[in-house]
Amino acid sequence: MIERVQPAGDPESALRDAGLDPRWWSAEPYAHFATHSHPRAKRLFVVRGSVMFNDMTLEAPAGIRISAGFEHHAHAGRDGVECVEAFE
Repeated sequence: MIERVQPAGDPESALRDAGLDPRWWSAEPYAHFATHSHPRAKRLFVVRGSVMFNDMTLEAPAGIRISAGFEHHAHAGRDGVECVEAFE
């Protein structure tokens, strides 16, 4: 399942404060990420641009939590996307 979470004013610090190890990544406009899943749940914050996970569009600032084992795919928006994320 993908669920929305409240965007954080400082998402990197929020992830660290939760005891997680944040990682930054970005993608060019219209980049595609094929369907996949992760063995652990992931928290992700969009800090610039936009991205669509399955049928959920996220525009900065936005946050989601993806459950462990949930299959998802993503498409970056027309201006690309920059995110910070961490596995639980």
